Amino acid sequence: MVERRKYKRYPMPKGTFAILRSEMKRLRDHDRMSIGEIAMVLYKSEPEVMGQVTDMSLGGLAFRWDAGTLPELGSVELDLIMAEQGIYLHNIPYKTVARETGGKNRKSTARTRRSAFRFTRLDTDLKNRLRGLLAHHVG
Repeated sequence: MVERRKYKRYPMPKGTFAILRSEMKRLRDHDRMSIGEIAMVLYKSEPEVMGQVTDMSLGGLAFRWDAGTLPELGSVELDLIMAEQGIYLHNIPYKTVARETGGKNRKSTARTRRSAFRFTRLDTDLKNRLRGLLAHHVG
């Protein structure tokens, strides 16, 4: 099979999370907050969806999350956090690529979903910050 993706995809380490959340005034000054403060605000805000990023590129990401309903596109913002490395990316523009349920033959994924997002309209600063996050990929 011929690879058609524009960017190379990398597996991401555990602890790299995609967070879909409604707009929060408390995160407007996220540049002045520590990664611990950001993580606490995100945790306490009860995000719509939070899932482990499985793989990522400069073009988008795939992640697994507990089964449920994804919020309507445009009603939530996408953040990425890798707390161990102190990396937080706020309000990344995205579009939904695909949704699929976990494999029927695997008990561990029976109640999880895999979703993919494509990044859109990334400015130079956000691209550079994504590159920094990708530098911590696995293998």
